Amino acid sequence: MFVLIIAEMADALCGAVDAMYVGKFLGADAMAAHGVAAPVFTFLCIFTYLIAASLQHSCTIALGQGQTREANGYFNIAFFTILAISLVLTVIGMAFPGWTATMLGAGNGPIKPLAADYLKGIAPGTLPLLLFLILVPILQIEGKWALIHIGSTVMAVSDIALDYINIHFLGGGMYGMGIATSVSYFLGLCVFLLYFGSGKRQFHLRPSDARGISLPQFFSTGLPAGVRMAGRMLSLVIINLLVVNMAGSVAMAGLAIQRNISTIVISAVIGLCGAVLSLTSISVGKGDKEGIQDAVTLGYRHSFGVVAIFATILFFSAAPIVSLYLDRADEAFPMAVKAVRWLSASMPLMAWNWTFGSYLHGIGKIALSTRLFIYGELVTQCFTALVLGLIWGADGIYASFTVSQAIILLTLVSYRPKFFVPLTDKKTEE
Repeated sequence: MFVLIIAEMADALCGAVDAMYVGKFLGADAMAAHGVAAPVFTFLCIFTYLIAASLQHSCTIALGQGQTREANGYFNIAFFTILAISLVLTVIGMAFPGWTATMLGAGNGPIKPLAADYLKGIAPGTLPLLLFLILVPILQIEGKWALIHIGSTVMAVSDIALDYINIHFLGGGMYGMGIATSVSYFLGLCVFLLYFGSGKRQFHLRPSDARGISLPQFFSTGLPAGVRMAGRMLSLVIINLLVVNMAGSVAMAGLAIQRNISTIVISAVIGLCGAVLSLTSISVGKGDKEGIQDAVTLGYRHSFGVVAIFATILFFSAAPIVSLYLDRADEAFPMAVKAVRWLSASMPLMAWNWTFGSYLHGIGKIALSTRLFIYGELVTQCFTALVLGLIWGADGIYASFTVSQAIILLTLVSYRPKFFVPLTDKKTEE
């Protein structure tokens, strides 16, 4: 479980390093632009998590039933689909960075050209990032823990080094920061590709193994993950627009820091949920009811234990952490501290909510899981941000993430008898 969490956090840590350098050396407007650009990574994850969730779910069940050729077919579908998507998105990202910045909520002020420069720099990294993330579940299934560790470490360390070179020697600004991140993605992917040079492995680049596999059925299992990411991206863009229009670039800089730290938190929660989904899917394939309960119990234990401890540390160390991004004299500093503390309060709630969603997905209640996420991530989050923003301004928008997660949890607790259903022979919900 912890290996998957570490792999998921690697990309988020790269983004955190970018943000720290941006805030410290390029200023508050650049920090705000970095925050405005953040939803583009969530947009990329729409495709990655849609396909990765399909791959993980289908492969674990197929391998549990001894169908190795079918499992390899699923892998080939996933690999070549993400390859084609990433090439298209790379071209679009490099050709239209200004339009992309506008669509993400940058407005027409000083934030827009800075965001456009950063987006143009990270566009070449689209292909290696998507392939990197799609290979994580494969390496997990194969037990290649060392390779996951090394690839994730190479990505994070190289990004730190290249950011330093860009700031102190090249003076590449926001565009250089994006290029540094793209190069780090390529280096991390190179480590993962060493898997294909190993002798004994279950997965091969052999498209012929995909013959006879139903593509709609394959992708349907990952559709909830894609919908979740789409909902999250839309909510981030809406909140960008609310902050920029209600409170300006200073508040956006504070939100950017909250969002940057939340990306690390969310990536850890996604890793936790991915482990719960994997263990639950294996148990479903074997008809093991006790195994399903053990997977959910493990997920909740880590949600409350590990995440709650991390949240407590984050709350009391908010000021020192924000000082890594901004100077204490900066106008945005106190706003960012409040934003981070509100984030820390939401973390255990979010971990429980997402773990429950993975449980529903794992037992085949896919449609229900998707509806709950849309209700929480898009409807509740955006409505809460709008209402609290109108009442308290930027502080209300910062607080909305915690309040919305509490509303979601109360909803789940209220309807728990309906949602906790016994395992049946029906493995997918029509």
